[in-house]
Amino acid sequence: MLDQQHDAGRASADGSPRDARYHRPLPGGGYVEIEIEPARENGPSRGWLIVERRADVGRRFGHHPPIVAEEIHDDADALLAELFRLAHDNAALARRLMQWQSARVRVD
Repeated sequence: MLDQQHDAGRASADGSPRDARYHRPLPGGGYVEIEIEPARENGPSRGWLIVERRADVGRRFGHHPPIVAEEIHDDADALLAELFRLAHDNAALARRLMQWQSARVRVD
């Protein structure tokens, strides 16, 4: 089931428009969301899989949720299908979050 009411029409950091195409709550709180940037003049579409781990909405203020996957594809339907597959796999989301976290760890 797609939820297109949540944050639809958000802009990316560079100001380009993004459409929230899918949104679902996570079992422990937070949500997973797919955002798509429409293709420009015969170019590929880009999509992002975002995982917000904070259950408390107040703690989300001022923080951007982790982007755990980014896909670029000439076929927007194939792009959405790949991100949708990941968005429904809680184990894959957990692995992607661990990879995201380990990439942020600073080496002293």
